[in-house]
Amino acid sequence: MAAAATSRRLLALAAVLVLAVLSLQAAVSSAAAKGTRYTVGGADGWRVPPPEDKERFYADWASNITFYVDDSVEFVYKNDSVIKVGKAGYYHCNETAPDAAPRDGTTLFVLDAPGPAYFASADLDHCNMGQRLMVDVLADGAAPGPWASGPSVQHSAAALVPVALAALAAGFV
Repeated sequence: MAAAATSRRLLALAAVLVLAVLSLQAAVSSAAAKGTRYTVGGADGWRVPPPEDKERFYADWASNITFYVDDSVEFVYKNDSVIKVGKAGYYHCNETAPDAAPRDGTTLFVLDAPGPAYFASADLDHCNMGQRLMVDVLADGAAPGPWASGPSVQHSAAALVPVALAALAAGFV
């Protein structure tokens, strides 16, 4: 009889652990998918803008978007590159990276802090021709936190863990 009670308790403990792991996985996957992904330049991608638009090309593209922390910007390019730069690198086109050789590809940057974020082609000539982007990133104040939308699977499962452990300790399971 004691062996049956012990195995029921072990089974209940295993179920609680499975619920805890599942709720942690759900929390991680929802955090990873939190922001919105924007393709810089839209269908045209990341390229040297026309000379007459060099000062406004990417500023005009970004002006229609409100960027928040956890959003991401994707640069799609051919025979080019992109790097994240500082304010001076943006305005003076004087930053590059040794591993940013021109190639075809995509680069994704997550906007992980509020404030300005600066990007430029690692090709200094391209940067000077207007291939650079500055976005103003806002804190994520527009979307309510997970606690504001009512109970979720994550919170419900997390709430079950201490209850189940208390039940095990009291010998109810």
